[in-house]
Amino acid sequence: MKKQITVVLISGVVLMAALLAWANTAGPSGELVARILGAVLIVGLPLAVQLIKRTQQKRTLVQAEGSVEKDLSIKAQSAAYVDALVILVLALAVVAIFGNSLFAVLVMLSATALLIVSFWVRYHMVKRAVLAEAIDEESHS
Repeated sequence: MKKQITVVLISGVVLMAALLAWANTAGPSGELVARILGAVLIVGLPLAVQLIKRTQQKRTLVQAEGSVEKDLSIKAQSAAYVDALVILVLALAVVAIFGNSLFAVLVMLSATALLIVSFWVRYHMVKRAVLAEAIDEESHS
């Protein structure tokens, strides 16, 4: 699942960079088309990532009530919330500086990718802590 999400996000960044280059070289009509395609890309990428995630969760039942994975996910979401605030404030500052440009859109797409990476890093940190705690309890028993 992580490889699929990574491929989707990298493809999105590459496509956004191509759209940015096209918008810079094209005339006004080409720029409008590039902006529309960029908007579709920005809406479509998170939806694609969510679809991949939900399909995997349904297949493996990792989000069932009372499961360890669901508990780890909730803890990771809580920890990644502060990261999300910082990332989004920085992205908003860049958008405010660069205004109405495709670079600002690329920054927002990158911010979305960073938010996803932040969650997964936090998830693995929580998982490692839980496993270390279980091993520690087992060794003291």
